[in-house]
Amino acid sequence: MFVAAALIEGGVRRLALAGRLDPETWGRGLELLALCLLAFGLARNLTLRGLWPVALGFALNTLAILAYGGQMPVTAEALRAAGIGRAIPVLARRGDGLHVLARPGDPLRWIGDTLPLRYQVISVGDLLIAVGIAWATYELGRQGQRRRMGAVNDDG
Repeated sequence: MFVAAALIEGGVRRLALAGRLDPETWGRGLELLALCLLAFGLARNLTLRGLWPVALGFALNTLAILAYGGQMPVTAEALRAAGIGRAIPVLARRGDGLHVLARPGDPLRWIGDTLPLRYQVISVGDLLIAVGIAWATYELGRQGQRRRMGAVNDDG
């Protein structure tokens, strides 16, 4: 589920920026499909404590997307700071299928993509998702280690 959602999001972004996909026609529907796949995958795996920050990050990102009519808001300041200010005219005109330019003074713009990195902009929700994925990966590794140790002890 998670991989399919990531592939959908990445594909929509690339196709929209290349002019091969009309963001108004396909972008929002495909974004909704990706969100549904992610929600389903999270709901089925919340026994992993590490996925709770992922769920919180997902909820914040979803709130931002819903508040902006189906697209993640991104600030012009963050785009410039990340070195990708060239995306501003595209986002101001029509968005890229997944993102829309946030307007100054919007009350929920802080949960959108506002944190610049090198050539990308992320949200607080994205940070929570990254922390949660790392935690869940560690948790799964520990579970596997305990199973292997149990199997060794059963044999011995």
